[in-house]
Amino acid sequence: MTIASEALPEPNLLENCNSATNDNSENVAPPQVDRQWLVKLLQKHSSDPRIVPYYESLHAKYEILKNKALVLAPMVDQSDLPFRLLCRNYGTNLCFTPMIHAKMFQEKQGYRKKFWSFVNGTPMEDRPLIVQLCGSDVPSLLYTIKFIMSSPGGVDGFDLNCGCPQTIAKRGNYGAFLLEKDNGDLVVNVVRALVKEVGDTIPISVKVRILPTGLDDSLKLYTRLVDAGASMLTIHGRTRFQKGLTTGKADWDAIKKVVEVLGDKIPIIANGSISNLDDVRTCLEYTGVDGVMSSEAILEYPALFTETNTEAVGWKRTGPGRLQLAREYVKISESYAPDCGGQGNGIKCVRTHIHKFLHEDLTGRNDVRKEIAFANCHENLYKSFEDIEALNKAEGHIVENENLSWYMRHRVPRRCESIPVPSKIQRTNDMVQIDHQEQIA
Repeated sequence: MTIASEALPEPNLLENCNSATNDNSENVAPPQVDRQWLVKLLQKHSSDPRIVPYYESLHAKYEILKNKALVLAPMVDQSDLPFRLLCRNYGTNLCFTPMIHAKMFQEKQGYRKKFWSFVNGTPMEDRPLIVQLCGSDVPSLLYTIKFIMSSPGGVDGFDLNCGCPQTIAKRGNYGAFLLEKDNGDLVVNVVRALVKEVGDTIPISVKVRILPTGLDDSLKLYTRLVDAGASMLTIHGRTRFQKGLTTGKADWDAIKKVVEVLGDKIPIIANGSISNLDDVRTCLEYTGVDGVMSSEAILEYPALFTETNTEAVGWKRTGPGRLQLAREYVKISESYAPDCGGQGNGIKCVRTHIHKFLHEDLTGRNDVRKEIAFANCHENLYKSFEDIEALNKAEGHIVENENLSWYMRHRVPRRCESIPVPSKIQRTNDMVQIDHQEQIA
């Protein structure tokens, strides 16, 4: 994709942004939300040749998948344009951009260029697409929304990040902490102001977590967000304290309750504890949501929404192998550089993805891990893939035996002295094979 010189929007496009306020008036009714807008959006793009095979096979086989959103989550430096395009090749029918910091987007030209090309927009093959924003400053949020809406290509919605649990989000007055600010008044006023300004032309949705004070308080706040005009809620079934080693299983019961209370008004998306298509189907059936969003699992395996590593295929990997996906991603990133309007940090973003794709292949292989960590071009990465392929061949690697590895890092017990090293090949640079029995002999 050719990136031309960036041009700022015409002054009259943004003339109302700086005059916008965090209006806390609840007397003005928001635009009426079409409950079927998400289904209509998916159907509009249902003839995309990349998604048709999955609709004709899996969606026909499993009725529960029909007209459901299978969503790539918004992830900083991870749901970049090349990665979105890769996921769309394997059953994903809705993508979110990485979180865009609205105030930085407004104030820093370099940041704008990294996250969005005003000249080229996003390519048509990157649709349907929802842009996620963070912040609580209404003028900055409106500036960013109108900037992106005025660029070529178009987008299909804007989402407010109220799920990020990191400390930086607390300092920046966004993410999961925004839900708790002023007893929820601030986030409700922000949503109302955005909907009042642009809600009649594009959906404004919110991605949330469960409040630390419990589900009842969460439901009250979610209801206020819907009353303020939010056109969709994505519920991450965890609190902001559940991260890293304390991630735990997502609370699908809480998500189910949200659907019971608000599902007749707007679409609800579930996020959390999705590792394969079996989990997708189970979540849809149990909670009644309109779609399922994956983040960490799809980061490691972009073909997550296909019939692979499921009970129906004997838990075997019938889809593309790790190396195949790594090569496909790098190939796409050569055409759509992630640091030029693609929402990523260039080759650093590419390397980060590769480490997740190939987490298991890099375990115990320090030399090739270093090759990838210091790769400064695509050619170096391709060379590393060849090295990994040779090592795997020497070990008798079989693609159908592959499973999630990086995704499981916080979901299995950490090794300790009381848990022996498993009887698997222990890789070393010279490929000496040492099994558990030899270690204790």
